[in-house]
Amino acid sequence: MSRLDLGKKRLARLVYTFAAMNASHLLLLCLLTGCANIGREPKPTRYEFVVHVESDPSHPLAGARLLHGGRELGVSANDGHITVRATGSEGERIELEVAFPTGFRSPEAALRVTLRHAVGTSERPEYFTACPPLTRKLVVAARLEHGANLPIRYLGRELARSDSDGVAHLLVEGETDKTVELTVDTSEQPQLRPKNPTARFRIGNRDDIVVLAQTFQSSKKPVAHRHRPSGPVRIR
Repeated sequence: MSRLDLGKKRLARLVYTFAAMNASHLLLLCLLTGCANIGREPKPTRYEFVVHVESDPSHPLAGARLLHGGRELGVSANDGHITVRATGSEGERIELEVAFPTGFRSPEAALRVTLRHAVGTSERPEYFTACPPLTRKLVVAARLEHGANLPIRYLGRELARSDSDGVAHLLVEGETDKTVELTVDTSEQPQLRPKNPTARFRIGNRDDIVVLAQTFQSSKKPVAHRHRPSGPVRIR
């Protein structure tokens, strides 16, 4: 064997030894830095967010249930807040169902939430959902000029009666967009005109106050009295 062939053989052995040493060092580095987890799915991360439930703007609603896949995640307290703790991946989107208590309308669409951590702050992400009441309240302030002690009826039922000054207050509750008709019943005072006047009001999408104003006149004719002379009467 020539010196050239012997040199090539020694060089190949050195390259092989160096490669084997690097491979062992690389394996050790992977074990120390977590390379053993390569190929495995990342562990789910914990997230926390708050859902605010309102019936009307700035009116918290208690008793609303938050559901995901049929499982209850929480119930809103008196302040309308539900704190939710979930696991998943950053940016994952989930849909939550909101079940509202009796007397309120649940939203048709699900509440869509994106799992994320707030950047640069310790505050938790917040989401809002609203559920309007099924019915609204209508407060009626009645001012009946010359109409003292008159009943005000709704669907035939007396809701209020005017005082000696012709003033009354009553409350009507009904569904949104419903029209209510109130009647001032004059049957107890048949001399008043107009007779049994009515007023119509529309119930909107919020509680409201309206005024019922009506002026009455009396149709009773004055009775003429003949004045007889007093004292002695001369007889002719």
